[in-house]
Amino acid sequence: MASSEEIATIVTESGNSFHCRVTNYLRGKGWHTLVSPYYMDVGTNKPREIDLIAEKHWMYEDRMSNKYGAVVIKLFIECKYVPQPNVFWFSNKDIAAATNWLVSNTPLRENNMFTKRHHYLASGPRVAKLFASKNRPNAENEVIYRALNQSLNAMVYLRGKKSIIPEIGDGRITTLACVEMPVVLCNSFADFYRVEMESTGVPQHLDENFQLEINYAYLNLNGKQKSEYFLLDIVDFEKIDSYLNVLEADKDAIFQIL
Repeated sequence: MASSEEIATIVTESGNSFHCRVTNYLRGKGWHTLVSPYYMDVGTNKPREIDLIAEKHWMYEDRMSNKYGAVVIKLFIECKYVPQPNVFWFSNKDIAAATNWLVSNTPLRENNMFTKRHHYLASGPRVAKLFASKNRPNAENEVIYRALNQSLNAMVYLRGKKSIIPEIGDGRITTLACVEMPVVLCNSFADFYRVEMESTGVPQHLDENFQLEINYAYLNLNGKQKSEYFLLDIVDFEKIDSYLNVLEADKDAIFQIL
């Protein structure tokens, strides 16, 4: 029989403990969750999975326009235990591309004050664009590279699917808007550092949640090559409440547009 130490090692090294912790926390905050859903990757013709899909809805009612239904936020979450130092290179966010993403994927409109309140624009002008970790010369071995690829790959194949919220999925509640976003949720930012691309000085410790800007190339469901702009939220589990509050503010901005 396996020793208790061997069993403990399996639990510690699997990462599932952090995965479960995230799932239980979000459920406690009123989010519906789907754990480790599988999907078929068109590019490789292999089954893949993402750690977690989380959805929450808020009811909207406007008696003047007789508009009633749910605003839904759906997150494609990859949970990562970070075992080593990571450095991120920051530069100016592509505001035009970020605005275009919001206009194309949410009810928010161009040149509107409420659009500017969405955290993709309101969080500030600097985003991470490059990253590296100790002893990882191959990008595919980077923990952040694997996390962003898993989150984005799942999102491009699973977005637009049936809601995991029962009363929305079965049509009892109409969806007025569903905003789907990729997220990497890290156990800690203790070993995260930033430098500026324009003047790489002494690395500074990263204390707050931030975004990674990506132009992501993939094969769509028809096997055609596509490239799409994304902002990927990188969230410290210790600051998850701050992130959930940001999503509440996003919802409020959408309510104003509706």
